[in-house]
Amino acid sequence: MTHRVVDELPEQHGKQIRRFGLIWRIAHLCFALSVMLLILTGMSVFYSETTWAPFIMQMFGGPKAAGIVHRTSAAIMLGIFFLHLIGVTTNIVRNWKTFKFFGPDSLIPNWQDILDIFRMFKWFLGKGPRPVFDRWTYWEKFDYWAVFWGMGIIGSSGMMLAFPNVTASFLPGWAFNVAMIVHGEEAFLAAVFLFTVHFFNNHFRPDKLPPPDVVMFTGSVPMDEFKREHTAQYNRLIQSGDLKKHLVDTPPRALTLGSKILGLTLIAIGLTLLVLVIIGFVG
Repeated sequence: MTHRVVDELPEQHGKQIRRFGLIWRIAHLCFALSVMLLILTGMSVFYSETTWAPFIMQMFGGPKAAGIVHRTSAAIMLGIFFLHLIGVTTNIVRNWKTFKFFGPDSLIPNWQDILDIFRMFKWFLGKGPRPVFDRWTYWEKFDYWAVFWGMGIIGSSGMMLAFPNVTASFLPGWAFNVAMIVHGEEAFLAAVFLFTVHFFNNHFRPDKLPPPDVVMFTGSVPMDEFKREHTAQYNRLIQSGDLKKHLVDTPPRALTLGSKILGLTLIAIGLTLLVLVIIGFVG
């Protein structure tokens, strides 16, 4: 895979590359907010013996109100997840003849991702050049598929606890204890992963500093960043003549500024939640 960037075309001047559409961006924001509310309300119960948990419960107006917020957030999170599955399935069916499951536009991991991981660590150690990436990097794919694991474990155990009468109709009583432990422990792992690995990959990598990365709010990235982060895709689009299909105007300054404020706010909330969860775990 070549590291050389194909020369810039005249129509690129003053343009950015569109990475995510409006629906993707709205879904990401709603998903992030619902997950943060789930962690805040859920971990307050899981770590109820901490000094901060009663304060959180009081802030929401008591356990009953916090439970309503928790279940509403869960419904939003699961709703977005299943709507996404429907959208992805529809897209694959519609483009069945041309869709490549292991192609550069697919989020399914392939051998190139494994090679990129090894090359990335060699680059970290100064033993080789930085690898070039296509549309999706290996860490973006990892972030994407990690959600499926979380939805399966947290979602199923949460549904068992949310509908106890249905659960008790076909499972013994000890199943609730197991569901509570699994639900809480997996939520803890999800919180730690999101606010460490996910935050680092998207906001705190040395080549992304200073945070935040606002592509999930504006939907597009500057051309120079796109060339650096997704060199293989850029070259591929240039060679096929499809680059102009992805060109968009630079977002208004107000949108960019608002996106940075929103991004920093969400990062601050996430890191605060991380501290609270770690305090609960250690305590």
